[in-house]
Amino acid sequence: MFLAWNEIKRNKLKFSLIIGVLIMISYLLFLLSGLASGLMNMNREGIDKWQADAIVLNKDANQTVEQSLFNTDDIENTYKNQTTLKQSGVIVSNGNNEENALLFGVTDHSFLVPDMIEGKKFNSDNEVIADETLKDKGFKIGDKLSLSQSDENLKIVGFSESAKYNASPVLFSNNNTIQKINPSLDKSTTNAVVVKDKNWNNQSLNNNLEAIGIESFVENLPGYTAQNLTLNFMISFLFIISATVIGIFLYVITLQKTNLFGVLKAQGFTNGYLAKVVLSQTFIIAMIGTLIGLILTLITGAFLPSAVPIKFSAVTLIIYGVVLIVVSLIGSLFSILTIRKVDPLKAIG
Repeated sequence: MFLAWNEIKRNKLKFSLIIGVLIMISYLLFLLSGLASGLMNMNREGIDKWQADAIVLNKDANQTVEQSLFNTDDIENTYKNQTTLKQSGVIVSNGNNEENALLFGVTDHSFLVPDMIEGKKFNSDNEVIADETLKDKGFKIGDKLSLSQSDENLKIVGFSESAKYNASPVLFSNNNTIQKINPSLDKSTTNAVVVKDKNWNNQSLNNNLEAIGIESFVENLPGYTAQNLTLNFMISFLFIISATVIGIFLYVITLQKTNLFGVLKAQGFTNGYLAKVVLSQTFIIAMIGTLIGLILTLITGAFLPSAVPIKFSAVTLIIYGVVLIVVSLIGSLFSILTIRKVDPLKAIG
């Protein structure tokens, strides 16, 4: 380790270039991991807050809540803890701001409504609770909301914790309110039934219905899987690029030092010792580059606007940092193989 660090200090410019490349790769890698987590959270945030086990939909709805419609009598008292979910897409405006949102019609004391952070719960028709993402977009308690597709007006009486569903902010109302806006959702019909029952898969249902595990339901949300696969492919390629770049840099440096390695071998230094030197150098520069990239990422995250869907996970950042260092060490194996082939007599001349 001493020899490795000493050489790095003596060749600051050469090794700084490698560290600089690693900083840029790790910076982009950590930002992409935060973006991936943020996009996942935008799609499933509200669903995770349900803490449900399954959801029941019409079989012909292609696992989409708004396209599903069935009679509540078909599933009444089937599960230990169940609640209806009625959903309608709306465009709401308070006169100053306009936003695409989802209106959820829920029963009293439904577990679908997240914890309140401000105001009160709805007590009468046309009163709604908005999730806090709408508060961040200029909406406030007492706002009268007009709807583009209905003559009904809604009133915000409280804000809940952020509960985005498929990247859309959510408004919660009683069933009478959503029925006024979407008459097809009368008292006897619903879009879905959300279930809290560990044994949900053991219950038999009407032939027109299907029960879907929450994780499976989330994975089939429009765009959810495609987004995750795209970002994960990009992250995987960054790991490959990192190993390749480190490998090329160290290989070139090794070729430049062929005579030096020949002299060291002639003096009795073994291939194993020289391999440890190369691995130590790689570990040091990978550690420095990764740490600086992580610090820059956290600084950037602190200044990004709330509109950017980014969310950092300490566990994910640590795992990616460790993997980045490991793949850098793997990239250095080309140099180690080259060192093993150095003939002391030929190198010395």
